[in-house]
Amino acid sequence: SPLGSEVVVGVTGEAVEVVTPLDVTALREALQRCFDDGIRAVAVMFLHAYTFRRHEEQAGALCREIGFEQVSLSSEVMPMVKAVPRGLTSCADAYLTPSIQRYLTTFKVGFDDGLKDLELLFMQSDGGLVSVDRFNGFRAILSGPAGGVVGYAVTAYDEAGHQPVIGFDMGGTSTDVSRYAGTYEHVFETTTAGVTIQAPQLDINTVAAGGGSCLQFLSGLFRVGPESSSAFPGPTCYRRGGPLSVTDANLHLGRILPGLFPHIF
Repeated sequence: SPLGSEVVVGVTGEAVEVVTPLDVTALREALQRCFDDGIRAVAVMFLHAYTFRRHEEQAGALCREIGFEQVSLSSEVMPMVKAVPRGLTSCADAYLTPSIQRYLTTFKVGFDDGLKDLELLFMQSDGGLVSVDRFNGFRAILSGPAGGVVGYAVTAYDEAGHQPVIGFDMGGTSTDVSRYAGTYEHVFETTTAGVTIQAPQLDINTVAAGGGSCLQFLSGLFRVGPESSSAFPGPTCYRRGGPLSVTDANLHLGRILPGLFPHIF
């Protein structure tokens, strides 16, 4: 090995040779420039951090010292061998977690004492529950559809007949399908919006647009999405000035019964 290099044992039990130590001074200057540009969330991914975490931990400590509000280390987020999915997963976590934390803060202040004396649990993409202080971005990507799978698995599956159940979940921007046959089916690497995520998720597949996906006629072609009318103003039929959406088409075709909608619409 090179003169003066350090050999350590990684978390996987493999011998790791530290050929070049982390240049803390140069890294601090680069991070400070990013911070001065207004960036407040950072993802850290070193190639061999799945087994040798020290350099990522040093970089993470430096980020927090400078003042970054969200620091996602790949060795903590998902310490897997494949570097590219690990890096993308860390980036997704750094991007999404601040938004989730802002939502949680807004959610809790609406209750007496901010729910501080109650156990508050949130659904994750794998169908499991986690405490509010451990709820983070990369595990929440499919938390909504996962809740639907858990719900119909409990209410619609016949334990005696063992007849598999198909889930069809049309939300605001997507339609998700899934299957339950007595056990939850999981996948551990998925691609969402072109981003590969390494995280345990229920096996849910997006097959179509959602009820809020906007309908447009552009360049002689009909187009659905990716823009959404969102919950507010919502589709045109909500009568709040929203754009034409999939829900409006379903209403016009008689697939929606207005009499069964809440009066707020």
